[in-house]
Amino acid sequence: MGSVDCQAYVAEVLKFRRALNLTSISDAGLFTERFIKPSLALAAWLPDQGRLLDIGSGMGVPGIPLLMGMPGLQGVLVERRKKRAEFLRHVIRTLGLNAVAYDADVRELEPLGIDVCVARAVTDEGALLRMCTPHMVDGGRAVLPVPRDSSVASISGWSLEAEHWVASGGEKGDEQRIRCYRYA
Repeated sequence: MGSVDCQAYVAEVLKFRRALNLTSISDAGLFTERFIKPSLALAAWLPDQGRLLDIGSGMGVPGIPLLMGMPGLQGVLVERRKKRAEFLRHVIRTLGLNAVAYDADVRELEPLGIDVCVARAVTDEGALLRMCTPHMVDGGRAVLPVPRDSSVASISGWSLEAEHWVASGGEKGDEQRIRCYRYA
């Protein structure tokens, strides 16, 4: 995947950031460094096609940048807060993305038939894997940024496939740990 131009998305986030309490960041460059680049770093471990579930999507990271850069994916963005889910639907329409947004708790949704699950700091990785489980197809993946010192989750049906370090978008030399889990 080449470079993705997320300027229109960043502009929408910055336009609504105060009204919806999306982020305290008001600078497009800093927003890109902190949120867009780390989101796009997950793409290396995603399939080219299939259904992507972003749990706790909030302002749309990592889901929206990934969908912009990987048009073969269909997005399912889940955000419990109604106003933020409405913002996600607005962004999906504005950018013409192949996605839907739910204002719901992912644990209350019917099975979604998901190929890959992503999230950004919603909860611990074991809890995230349990949230993904009812929605996954066999052989599906969860690609999750995790704290530097976290232990590998041991959740029935899931196995650690790989662990990677990528630039986090923070200070120079700061890296983020990414774990890839495979389901069943």
